[in-house]
Amino acid sequence: MMHFLLIDALNLIRRIYAVCESQHGSDSDAAIEAALQRTSNAINKLMHQYQPHYAVAAFDGQSSWRHAYYPDYKISRKPMPERLKSNLGRFAHAFHAAQISSLSVDNEEADDVLATLASKAPQTMQCIIVSTDKGYLPLLSEQIKVYDYFGKSFRDAQQVQEKYGVSVAQLTQYFALVGDKTNDIPGVNGIGIKSAKALLTQYDSVQHALAQAPENKIQRQLTDNLPQYVRALHLVSLRCDIDLGVSLKQFRVHNGAQQIVLPPHSASQSSAKPGILS
Repeated sequence: MMHFLLIDALNLIRRIYAVCESQHGSDSDAAIEAALQRTSNAINKLMHQYQPHYAVAAFDGQSSWRHAYYPDYKISRKPMPERLKSNLGRFAHAFHAAQISSLSVDNEEADDVLATLASKAPQTMQCIIVSTDKGYLPLLSEQIKVYDYFGKSFRDAQQVQEKYGVSVAQLTQYFALVGDKTNDIPGVNGIGIKSAKALLTQYDSVQHALAQAPENKIQRQLTDNLPQYVRALHLVSLRCDIDLGVSLKQFRVHNGAQQIVLPPHSASQSSAKPGILS
């Protein structure tokens, strides 16, 4: 089976840089140089480990539609260090040196870009998403795997069940119910971790719970605060339908890596055309 390696570039880079910054200081060029070397080592290890036929490193675009939809999205997150931001081009070249093309789409986050690429890849292809971001876990399937480079392990359905108490299919609904503090996304008032698990255990889905006459406090909380759930669901759901206008052959290893930057009009907000990856 062919392998498609999909790397959440900033997730990898920022985790590595944080360690180097703590060792060398935030105003040190040594932190950048060390992070570049460690990132290159990580890339080479991944390429050697999986020998992918296709590979891409996705970077966030200049903005995100989520900020326009909900201005407080990621409002408390620290901005990227300026020294790192100004050197991102060098990190992109580290991927290119390993025959991995880089891709960014204005107004789209890397999460949605990788989700679209993985979801539209041929069924005969094994997709491996490299990231520690829990947002990718709802994509888990026989075809799509999520690999934690720092933990040196794959995430699987059993881990999801053990950690969150719900199935992979229910995970996006769970995130919408309880919210996502790391991204400043509020959930539903009055519904916490325990009540969200109880709701999804009893009814299998939020849609099923809403279709029933209110029987308990959790259902009433959900019904009374439905707009909060809808907003959170929109924010935590990965987009898998972006019309990127690229072909799979552009990410073929050894064909020559390239930097692909797509403007907003090249990535339609409507459903992607079938066969966009071929």
